[in-house]
Amino acid sequence: MGKRKSQRSDRPKRRSFSGNVYTRRREQATEGSIIGEDRQHQTRVEPNPKAQPKPSSSKVKLGPQIDDKVDEEQDLSGFRFVDVKILTDFVLNLLCPECKRPLGENKRLSFVSEEKSSLASKLTFTCQCQHKLSFWTSSKCGRTYEVNRRFPLAMFAIGRNFTQGKRFLGNMNMPTSMFKTSWAFHKKAILHATERTADESTQKAAAELKASKGEEVAVSCDGTWQRRGFQSKNGVFTVLSADKQNSKVIDTVVMSNYCDACAKNKKKRTEEGFNEWKLTHAPACDKNHVGSAGSMEPAGALTAFKRSETLHELKYVSFLGDGDSKSFSSVSKAEPPIYENVKIEKLECCGHVQKRMARQLTNKVAALKKETFRQNGKTVTGIGGKGRLTKQGILNIQGHYGAAIRNNVGDVGAMQRDVRTILEHRNKVHVNCGLWCPSKKNPPGDPNINALPPYVCEAITPVFETLSSDTLLSKCAHGGTQNTNESFHNMIWERCPKTGFVGRPRLTLAVSDATIAYNDGEMGRLSIFTKLGMPQGYHTTKCFSELDRARIKAAGARLQPGERRARRIAAAQVAEGQEEFYQAGAHE
Repeated sequence: MGKRKSQRSDRPKRRSFSGNVYTRRREQATEGSIIGEDRQHQTRVEPNPKAQPKPSSSKVKLGPQIDDKVDEEQDLSGFRFVDVKILTDFVLNLLCPECKRPLGENKRLSFVSEEKSSLASKLTFTCQCQHKLSFWTSSKCGRTYEVNRRFPLAMFAIGRNFTQGKRFLGNMNMPTSMFKTSWAFHKKAILHATERTADESTQKAAAELKASKGEEVAVSCDGTWQRRGFQSKNGVFTVLSADKQNSKVIDTVVMSNYCDACAKNKKKRTEEGFNEWKLTHAPACDKNHVGSAGSMEPAGALTAFKRSETLHELKYVSFLGDGDSKSFSSVSKAEPPIYENVKIEKLECCGHVQKRMARQLTNKVAALKKETFRQNGKTVTGIGGKGRLTKQGILNIQGHYGAAIRNNVGDVGAMQRDVRTILEHRNKVHVNCGLWCPSKKNPPGDPNINALPPYVCEAITPVFETLSSDTLLSKCAHGGTQNTNESFHNMIWERCPKTGFVGRPRLTLAVSDATIAYNDGEMGRLSIFTKLGMPQGYHTTKCFSELDRARIKAAGARLQPGERRARRIAAAQVAEGQEEFYQAGAHE
């Protein structure tokens, strides 16, 4: 008798996978605040399920300003994409108010005409009794029509200009009847309204900062350019409050060493004629900086610091920068001094300081690649390579160095101790090691995992001494970075992409719009519509509210324990070489 075929109901139920030795080991490795090549280099932090994450900076900034809900009493307002043929057919079926007969009863005697004003149209229906019925497809907004003002405003908000807007209209089979002269007219009005709203936002942010910190404050400063390198003709210097939880933009300086009108007239006119024309053009000239792109950041820093007391009644006494001495030197060594009897202090960005470890270790490997050393009776060349200081090992040390700074904010002595412990541990000295070290565990493990040869440790000791000095680490005691500046810069270039060249007015518009959105969210941009004499509109308000809520939700999700743990796991994989790149400090 053959073997009975097993039925599906006879099979044991498949158990769901809940982890094994390998995955539990991986999870334990990623729970610590330090991860990398050395699994023993971990400070184990047990997760607390009841601990609530701190609110995100977006929640702190935008939460109080967002209403619980937008008024849901929606009426038939706003704009729609409507096929004009359907609209005219509908109107032609209506009765003429004069002769009481359908307007389209005899099409040979009735006709429709259109009069255009850029994107707005006036449709006129003429009945066979010669009675005319006319209406505009858009309401008035000052001297123009609302649709003509909203269209360029919308294009600027998504980082597009006249050509892209015209292409959009063409693809939508809509009239492309807005000319550059009209576009320039609307652009000027939008720029003026956006600048005024941005000024109000920065004034409000500065007042909040003064109320909480006093007149002497710390600021995070950085520059950004439209082109990489030193070829850019446009640059922006940004000043943000150095507050991790509620950082806001308090000043921006937009610089350009190019003016399109000047460039064109210089080709057309003689030198004497150009100089005469320049006198009348000077007030409207887009060029406000003379010099290279590299000199824009120091010049912008000097401008922002000099006007801090006039604009906001603040003194920027602490300069959080990226290590570029030119910008700090321009304000700290200004003659006459910017603030009387007040010395401006330099603070270092912890992220940029962390990068120095990898850069200096890499330079040390390159400098000693031809030096010979004795190891176990053999002669070896250089300190890099397998069993010595590898590229991956350098990146791991960089991550450990960054963690030593961030885990001891406000305690320079503890920072120095943890930085030196990194080198001591790799040199098989475990006196200062914590419970993360295999030699301190019960039962003890192998303390020599991933240890470096003595001659390698001796060669890189000067690097650790330099990067653990009181002078440097005291500037990192605040634990802050320039991530807020980088986030703001990203918002600027979203509104003014680097793919195409623009003049200073267009860049100023993008900077002002980004300032409003960064400080007050999209809802803060509603003030622009009011200043332009346009209704904010139900759909505009609802959209902006939804965008702000999505921003808060996304920021909050990144702070959730599960999301943070996922980032630590990803960082662990990077450190193990399973990914192509290593993001220093990602495990924080």
